[in-house]
Amino acid sequence: MRRHHRLLLGAVAAAVAAWWAGTAGAEPDARIKPLIDQLKQYLEEPEPVFLRQKIDVAVNGQKQGEQLQEVWVRDLEHIRMERSDGTVVVLVPDDIRMYVGPARLMLHIPKETLDSLGDQKAEKLRVLDINQPKDNVTLMTECWEHMQVTGEDKIGDEACWVLTAEETIFPRFKQMLAGLPDGFELKTVQLALGRDTAMTRAMFFELTGPAQLEIGVTVEEIEDGVEVTDEMLTYEAPDGTLVLTWTPDKTAEQMRAERDTAIAERTKG
Repeated sequence: MRRHHRLLLGAVAAAVAAWWAGTAGAEPDARIKPLIDQLKQYLEEPEPVFLRQKIDVAVNGQKQGEQLQEVWVRDLEHIRMERSDGTVVVLVPDDIRMYVGPARLMLHIPKETLDSLGDQKAEKLRVLDINQPKDNVTLMTECWEHMQVTGEDKIGDEACWVLTAEETIFPRFKQMLAGLPDGFELKTVQLALGRDTAMTRAMFFELTGPAQLEIGVTVEEIEDGVEVTDEMLTYEAPDGTLVLTWTPDKTAEQMRAERDTAIAERTKG
């Protein structure tokens, strides 16, 4: 198994950054280029992988809790994610199901709606907090020249370079933060990239706005060569679930408002 197939595809994003390295305008870091070549190879030849991730969120310096999530990736279009709060997301090319555990609510996006989105598919799905994994990998391959190696780290048994992103590419990273409330702006973006495998072992974001927000995602465990069956890529919501189906006659914004209102009502108290 080629090691470069190990990377974070994630559903989510992250980031606590304690300092800003002031790298705007710097020359591209030659140490990053070989890793980006490996990511490009992954885009052409994806292979199955299992990831166990830890997600941390802090507001004004106070930790808001920790979520664990497991992700099974068959390729960049077939993914299952399960989170410790009971949330389950299943993405396949012609169907998306997002079950929100705490609210016992499922958002269903059928093929006819996905087809109707056309070239705006990725943008409209982000309105509903759904990222396309391929877009996240492509971001790295297209924007690496605006990142610099600013430190080192070790995550699990992986030696990593710590990369700090220039402010010029903050808008691209902000797109990854699906579900981010209005009024927040990125202050720092850092990633920990495996030196040998090109795997993104951690992502860190610091944001300013109505509050100081820090989000962090760490890939604690990786397993290559897993079997991701067709059964794993289906999902039937449990009894008592409210199912909201996004039909082509509704905009992404309308569907988000409907979903968020329903979640608020079902988690009240």
